[in-house]
Amino acid sequence: MDSLSGRGGEEQAGPVECRVRVPATTTNFGPGFDTFGAALRLYNWIVLRVGGSEPAGPPHPMVQEAAAAYARAAGSSSPPFECTISGDVPCARGLGSSATVRAGVLVGLNEVRGRPLSREQLVALGSELEGHPDNVAAAILGGFTISTGGGQTRVPLGSRLEFVAFVPEMEMETKWARSVLPQAVSLPDAVWNLQRAARIAAAICLRRYEELRGLFEDRWHEPARVERIPGWEQIKKSAYEAGALGFYLSGAGSTLMALADGRGAEVAEAMTRVASSAGLTGSCLQVKAENRGAKAWVRHLPRRVVHGGRKHVS
Repeated sequence: MDSLSGRGGEEQAGPVECRVRVPATTTNFGPGFDTFGAALRLYNWIVLRVGGSEPAGPPHPMVQEAAAAYARAAGSSSPPFECTISGDVPCARGLGSSATVRAGVLVGLNEVRGRPLSREQLVALGSELEGHPDNVAAAILGGFTISTGGGQTRVPLGSRLEFVAFVPEMEMETKWARSVLPQAVSLPDAVWNLQRAARIAAAICLRRYEELRGLFEDRWHEPARVERIPGWEQIKKSAYEAGALGFYLSGAGSTLMALADGRGAEVAEAMTRVASSAGLTGSCLQVKAENRGAKAWVRHLPRRVVHGGRKHVS
């Protein structure tokens, strides 16, 4: 951190503001449960102010947990900071809202400290906090990510691929969505998912998006979860008839996600119309992939310099 010299004055460290833009994420892609993720051009902003006045109150527990995890990994305590959260990522809709907060705090503190931890280390910290790596990996790294407990493979997504998200007004709590997961799966269903997940990964990595059609059927987590979503089958059918390449439940839900290649407007219109007729209220978004991941800007705020007992703001 640069210092400000003043003749005859006593210098005090100035406050720093770090603004972190974190993308929403869509995960699972049907059979790629807790493994596949992609960052979207839909963002939350996490703003950290370090070294200014004392925070007005304790930060949100999610922010506190992320700051404590970062301090342990960096080997020193984090200074007090204020944190504000804003943006357009809806909560409890399967678009990674909690991951944006955790990733934003981790990335922001790391920027303020001069980046002692790599992005891969930040992903590992965020994955531990989230309980799964898919959202945090995509949010921090950007693009399409394939995650395991030991790391990630990341590839950028082409500009022609479009994500069409129908976001219902109804929430889908992650705790509930995890509680209804079957604890065992049959061998035929396991093979079914494995085959399609492998082909999805290959087609995306090779940018042969036309090969994605028909690969998004899941036989493990979606059947139990979509029982709460009215019109699921009809909306899915309408999306494919309008030209979608794929259709799946984004994350734990409730967002219904379609992939399109040049026909996003038609897919969005079909999904909205059929959802409305099924009694499912919500809004439809058409977004492209975000290949850069979380991005941070740091600026030094006016600092106080003491001259003969009097404070001045420079």
